[in-house]
Amino acid sequence: MTGLSVLLVAGYALVNAFGAWAVLNRRRAVALWFMAAAVALTIAAVAVAFGRPVALPLTLVGALTASVTSLVNARLMLGRVVPLRHVLRAGYGAVLVVLVALSLR
Repeated sequence: MTGLSVLLVAGYALVNAFGAWAVLNRRRAVALWFMAAAVALTIAAVAVAFGRPVALPLTLVGALTASVTSLVNARLMLGRVVPLRHVLRAGYGAVLVVLVALSLR
């Protein structure tokens, strides 16, 4: 289960690093928030791998930051109401990462 947790958290960090790269030239502030989430999730993945107690709070912070940043980015890019499917997808990703991290306790 630890290996799955590390892969899931690291994968979520990779998605956020790609998000930062994708919006860097258009929305620098959003890119910085995506990168902050990626950094928190990367550190969380290492903490999960080594069984440190700080893994859960870092995973929670990283997943929450990633989801909120994703919603803000969608709102800025669309310029109107964000579709429900995007909200559900962002929430599902965060909940999945947190549940796997919680299963390690």
